[in-house]
Amino acid sequence: MTELTKIKETQAHCNTCGGDRTHRVLYIERSSWDDQGISGGDKYELVKCGGCGSLKLKNTAWCSEDDCDEEGYAIPSISYYPPAIFRPRPKWFFDLMLEVSFDDGNIHDLLSEIYIALQNDQRALAAMGIRALLEKIMIEKCGDKGSFWENVKDFEAQGYVSRIQRERLETILEAGHAAIHRLYKPTKEDLVTLVDITESLVESIYIHGQKIEKLKNGIPPRAPKAKR
Repeated sequence: MTELTKIKETQAHCNTCGGDRTHRVLYIERSSWDDQGISGGDKYELVKCGGCGSLKLKNTAWCSEDDCDEEGYAIPSISYYPPAIFRPRPKWFFDLMLEVSFDDGNIHDLLSEIYIALQNDQRALAAMGIRALLEKIMIEKCGDKGSFWENVKDFEAQGYVSRIQRERLETILEAGHAAIHRLYKPTKEDLVTLVDITESLVESIYIHGQKIEKLKNGIPPRAPKAKR
């Protein structure tokens, strides 16, 4: 009787399923190095998600100079190829490409590049991209008034945002300005805030606006009032 070999499994991040999932290990490659008393190593695992079946490479790297756990072992760093997604793209992301007009077409492309920066932990670049995206939206909808702050005021005056939303928008624009000119690198928590508000604005203007127009056109008109 042939003895069954136990399938090796590991926990790994899955971009498709979202979060850590059980993966089957298909292949393992290990390497190590030593340089004048400093040592380290890598373990590469080709893994397959047990849920969706997607493949990825998991890298576990360690160095003797890294922080150690309670038992004195170096705490390894784990990374994935392709990289773990910072956050899933909104459900309406594909609709954005279909709903925007030709003139606004690169709104989708700019937002896509922001998500790529987020996925690769390029936080300052993501903040700059968000600022550029918001400037693009304001100019497309209201025209260029010569400065960011005049554009924001006119954006509010034309009803695209409320006073409270305008104040939040100014903070986001300032974060992008700081990333460009003051070496500001937002934390992941700060980026969540920036992206949350940006996505909400894009959805409100480009997705909700189109859907409301379709809804309005589909509502049957009221019957005329009978004359007495």
